[in-house]
Amino acid sequence: MRILKGIIVWLLGLMLLCAVVLPETADKARIIDGIGKGVFTVFGLICLCYLVRLRRWRRSKPQAPKTTGALGNPVIVDGSNVMHWGGDPSIKVLTRVLQELQARGYTPLVFFDANVGYKLFDRHVAPKELARHLDLPPDQVTLAPSGTAADEILLDRAVADGLRVVTNDRFLDWKQKFPKVGEKGFLVKGKWQQGSVILLGLGRGLPVAA
Repeated sequence: MRILKGIIVWLLGLMLLCAVVLPETADKARIIDGIGKGVFTVFGLICLCYLVRLRRWRRSKPQAPKTTGALGNPVIVDGSNVMHWGGDPSIKVLTRVLQELQARGYTPLVFFDANVGYKLFDRHVAPKELARHLDLPPDQVTLAPSGTAADEILLDRAVADGLRVVTNDRFLDWKQKFPKVGEKGFLVKGKWQQGSVILLGLGRGLPVAA
């Protein structure tokens, strides 16, 4: 790409030089016309390169695994938010929330930002290991790639499959792309209070004792 950009700059410079230096003859017109065609050819190659990059980016865009059909009563869990319900990041709080959801008959699909391992264990943690800590099957845990916000991935999944999201995040930055976040009942809020899980809007459920 840099080479092509360099060539097009060189050709434009050459065209300008010819326009200034060469005498007004038929040869001058042919030379400038030939250089101009070269400029358009290189420009077309640059556009083609950008199109190829765009297609690769779309193919590599992270998506959550589609397992809803095999799960009973699934619900999205914003793991990177829920683990803060007790204040500092806590695997205990998160696990108790997941247990409460399961006790109410839900199948939690948990999504995390890439740095969750460093917040919980001071090191990187792979999705399978994280699933073991949460006592969940690996296909119920999604770890966003580095540099990608888990918010977009989990909201995309929730909207596509008509699922609710357990979180205290209001997702204001994503409201334009996902208007559903403003609908009543789409976001399920909760809290960790004196060792018990309280979930709002999911019906009555027994708190999980500490």
